[in-house]
Amino acid sequence: MPVGTLELREERATVERQRVAAGQVVIRRERRTRVQTIEVDLTDEVLVIETSAGQGQVFLGGRLLEPGTVQEVLLSQEQVQVVKQVYAVQDVYIAKETRTVQHTVPVELAYEELVVEQQDVDGHLVVLDSPEDHRET
Repeated sequence: MPVGTLELREERATVERQRVAAGQVVIRRERRTRVQTIEVDLTDEVLVIETSAGQGQVFLGGRLLEPGTVQEVLLSQEQVQVVKQVYAVQDVYIAKETRTVQHTVPVELAYEELVVEQQDVDGHLVVLDSPEDHRET
């Protein structure tokens, strides 16, 4: 007939995960400028008027051109017009990934064992042989 019940207990580990922000990233495009020097050859078209002596008089714009003089009249000239166009020069792919990494966490857990001590009638402790001492050899 049992006299009582003794409950032996032990600790068991449970794992709880908590997401903690480790950092923040801000991604943006920034527009920057640089100065680039472009060399362009421009062409002018001119009318060259050269007078020589004894050939009569030449008037240009109401003004008499003296014999032996050279006069130029600008007919056309090229001018620079810069047109800027935007081209894609690089594709940058941005992705967010989740990776699972296994960690090993040592945890010290306590447990209870049943310990039986026997005392003699005088109250002195009687040492019992451990079960290992009773193994057959």
